[in-house]
Amino acid sequence: MPDYRREFFDFGPITYLNCAYHGPLPRMTAARIQRAIQIESDPTQLEKKDFFDLRERIRTRLAGLLGAQPGEMALVGSATQGIGIVASGLDWRPGDEVVISSENFPSNLFTWVNLRRRGVRVNVLRPEGGFLAAEQVAAAMNSRTRVLALDWVNYSTGVRINLAEMGELARRHGALFVADGTQGAGAVELNLNALPVEVMTAAAYKWLLAPYGTGFLYLSPKVQEQLELKVVSWLSVNGSEDFDALPTEDFTVTNSARRFDILAFLGMYGLDASLEFLQRVGVRTVNEHCTQLLDRLAQGLKGKGYALSAAADAERRSTILCFQASSPEATAALYQKLKSQKIAVSLRQGMIRVSPHLCNGEADIDRLLDATDGR
Repeated sequence: MPDYRREFFDFGPITYLNCAYHGPLPRMTAARIQRAIQIESDPTQLEKKDFFDLRERIRTRLAGLLGAQPGEMALVGSATQGIGIVASGLDWRPGDEVVISSENFPSNLFTWVNLRRRGVRVNVLRPEGGFLAAEQVAAAMNSRTRVLALDWVNYSTGVRINLAEMGELARRHGALFVADGTQGAGAVELNLNALPVEVMTAAAYKWLLAPYGTGFLYLSPKVQEQLELKVVSWLSVNGSEDFDALPTEDFTVTNSARRFDILAFLGMYGLDASLEFLQRVGVRTVNEHCTQLLDRLAQGLKGKGYALSAAADAERRSTILCFQASSPEATAALYQKLKSQKIAVSLRQGMIRVSPHLCNGEADIDRLLDATDGR
């Protein structure tokens, strides 16, 4: 495999193994953002294609990477925005139910819990044994369940759920399956059109390597028909590209996910460049590289007596691996030791989270393993 480390910036003395915290911008992304700043600084350079064509190019790139259609992709600033569009756009009735996990990232938790104010029953499941089993989800669902909302990859353990299995559970009960793909999109291969996933949203600043404040919202045609558009922007309507013939009172909204777009100019430039990079490299390449590194890490950690999260199991693995020492105190102390030795990882829910990318090599994993000696 080619050495992609030159595509990223030099982190100096720091060994960065923290893509689940924030993905590093490829050099080409930083350069593209600088170009956008130049255009904003000198608007005489701004052309229509820099705005309208760019949006559609991003939509097409996202669709290709995620196995969807361009008309199913909306451009949003965060997973929170994406989930908010869905939660606020559905026609809720008292007695409707939502099933979520207590281990969802807050983006996929707070918005749903807040629906209790509208009479919606929100069932918060607490995973048993380190992961949420399909049997536990099935037992919580019934004919009143409108939404099953889960994280594809758990941010604190790295555990990946089976999208097909959970999606089928939702469909069996007539519910929508809403997945937060933030910790998987761009790192794990995906074909949304072949899965029973009605909604997926994600922040793009992690595994899609884009700037903070960028993301996507995938909406199946079925869901698009169900959602009420709460805020109609000028870009939501047909004919918005023609400034000389903008509609006034008599307008129609676009018949695609585009009507839900919420994304700023600089972010679009960065997102487009990062998606171009991932298209060139391939998500499979990213996944295979990270898997190889994490296999090396898992083998070394097991030999030292560390406990691994359920993400170490083949059927639940992602590009994140978490581990812990003999006690929470020992784990916290080890995290501080790694930090002092300039090894960038995260401490999440009492576990040390490791998340490499193409900017890393085996030497980075070996440096981490060496630092775990002498607990």
